Amino acid sequence: MTFTIEQLEKLLIGGDFLKKEQFDKARDVATNRGISLPEAIVDLGFLSDAQIGSLLAGEQGIFFVDLSKERIDQNVLTAIPERVAKARMTVAYKRVKDVVWVATLDTENYEFFALLQKKIGAPLKVVLATSAGIEEALKAYQKEYLEQARELIASMRNNPHEEDAVKLVELMLLAAHKGRASDIHIEPEEFSVVVRFRIDGDMHEMFRYPPEFHEKVVFRVKILSRLRTDEHAQAQDGRFEIKTEAGNLNLHVSILPITRGENVVMRLLSERFQRLRLEDLGLQEDDLEKVDRAAALPHGMIIAVGPTGSGKTTTLYAILHILNQPDVNVMTIEDPVEYDIQGIRQIQVNPRTNLTFGVGLKSLVRQDPDVIMVGEIRDPETANISVNAALTGHLVLSTLHANDSATTFPRLFEMGVEPFLIASSLNVIIAQRLVRKICPNCMESVFLNAEIQKAIEGDPALHRLVQKFGGEKDIEKIRLYHGKGCRVCGDTGYRGRTGIYEILEVTEEIRPLIVGKQSADDIRKKAIEQGMRTMIEDGFIKVFKGQTTIDEIIRATKA
Repeated sequence: MTFTIEQLEKLLIGGDFLKKEQFDKARDVATNRGISLPEAIVDLGFLSDAQIGSLLAGEQGIFFVDLSKERIDQNVLTAIPERVAKARMTVAYKRVKDVVWVATLDTENYEFFALLQKKIGAPLKVVLATSAGIEEALKAYQKEYLEQARELIASMRNNPHEEDAVKLVELMLLAAHKGRASDIHIEPEEFSVVVRFRIDGDMHEMFRYPPEFHEKVVFRVKILSRLRTDEHAQAQDGRFEIKTEAGNLNLHVSILPITRGENVVMRLLSERFQRLRLEDLGLQEDDLEKVDRAAALPHGMIIAVGPTGSGKTTTLYAILHILNQPDVNVMTIEDPVEYDIQGIRQIQVNPRTNLTFGVGLKSLVRQDPDVIMVGEIRDPETANISVNAALTGHLVLSTLHANDSATTFPRLFEMGVEPFLIASSLNVIIAQRLVRKICPNCMESVFLNAEIQKAIEGDPALHRLVQKFGGEKDIEKIRLYHGKGCRVCGDTGYRGRTGIYEILEVTEEIRPLIVGKQSADDIRKKAIEQGMRTMIEDGFIKVFKGQTTIDEIIRATKA
């Protein structure tokens, strides 16, 4: 049964589950983001997924199951092929005596369930689940891929076949994609080859296989990436694309010879990240307005700074999506080109043909672009050309390695860019880090543990922040949130990542400080006076909103 807006309003507001302003806000979010109203209510944290599912089931007089708390029976799960399960948003999750329990979004799809019962050959118990619950249950198919990979490795030891390496690589890719991995690492050691996935920034060992199979696995990866299969002594980089039920998946491949063989790293770039909007990245509303203002200007520079893996390129791609309009000529020069974006001309750096950032940028500015994205400012030549392009009527986006927003200026000074040119061209600096989000399924409120209390009390700056945002002088009385660990998050307590930001807007008061080559501390102080929120403050706002933990903020900002 599909509920109308009016029915949901009557149920949720009339039943005192939501206030009118909360319901209206959720309705606006649902409309703007193209999602259902219940999904928007859960995303905003007004009700949990299980709460809203239970309410809707009760209204229909049917049984509700919270799939995040159920143990998925692998033998029952495969009774419905994954492709059908995803299309119908229906999973078989357990068997009680002779009855197979099936969770679905649409309990009134009688014809489908009649066919399913005939195929399975057992009576069904059909119950309601939420879309988030079913999405989590669908992840159980990933376990099937890993189990298949382990079984394949066992069979390869006894009876190896030529096509086994092909199948192993395929299972590896499918398992990584299902498990939301950002990278696959294939690492040869003395007695085995380790396969690890990076998930939410952390590495997890998935399985191992014997070293005698490694050459065939690397050969398969090279074939897919169109790399030289007879080259084993030099580094090689490539890319390839596979199609999955969730969309196309692009992989960037790096192969590097080490003492034990060839080390392989594959970065997974899903289409869903191409669709990320600026407002989805975790920027506070006032910071979002600063970036929007800078992106609306016809010329100048926007620079994202932070260490490798801090999400800088993702932020720039989100800005590019705003700027990518039919009447705007957008061009990029990148190393590597992470996503192919329709409507944008993208150039891949290639040192072998002398197509460096500097050389490519000189040619690019002669192509009459309105917006230019430079993947990274690495050297004085690229820095000076980028600044001059920003001064001559182009909007330039780029990244730079700097610890925070204010230290961007000394970095540019070191590259030989004249201070008055920096002051005239730079509009905004986005400093950022990525932190893991608390798993919403196992989130709970707790007092600060003794170890964290000691760390806070030993750091006056942290102590002030906790008191500022916690509203309590005694930190022993402050309650925060953490994830206790569950099946959904793999017992880590975290699921997904968000950004913490420091947005420095170059104002008329800050420009003279840049021209005078004032220290980063002086510029930072002036920016804070004008309302800049530091990265650690942004992190603590997210801590007290229950989005992440103090441990994550300390790890990200103190490293």
